[in-house]
Amino acid sequence: MATPAPTPTPTPTGNSAFAQALAGLTGSGSNPYAIPTTTKTTYLTQTSAPDLASTINGLFQSLVGRYATPEEIQKYGQELLAAEKANPGTYSGETTYQQSGKRATVSGTQTTAGVNEQAFLTNLIQGTASAKEYKAGTQYLNAITSINDKFRGGYSG
Repeated sequence: MATPAPTPTPTPTGNSAFAQALAGLTGSGSNPYAIPTTTKTTYLTQTSAPDLASTINGLFQSLVGRYATPEEIQKYGQELLAAEKANPGTYSGETTYQQSGKRATVSGTQTTAGVNEQAFLTNLIQGTASAKEYKAGTQYLNAITSINDKFRGGYSG
């Protein structure tokens, strides 16, 4: 005895299964055919070698009172590059496309910016003994200069 063939499920008239699925994905409002696509992008920003040397030397001049040695540039440069690699920037965006495939709208937000190289390197360099000595010395010199300026012109011998 043969088993009867299953009865096919009728598809609704007027729209194919694809058209019905597409209808469930479409947006609303002024463009009912816009299909949203959300993207989350991670981007790595690495500071170039010339920028590293320039930034580190500038910070050393202001925080330590001298230029950085090549070894210090290499050391702090490697630390910054490692931090940049470990903390990439991220962007989240939504793009809507028309049913024809043309892009309709794009909107998004930068969710993280990565590493602030100035702040990162400043924190590292300020923690060194050389920076602490320079800060103490310049504060002492500024205090003596201020006292000296206060009494300038006061002696009429």
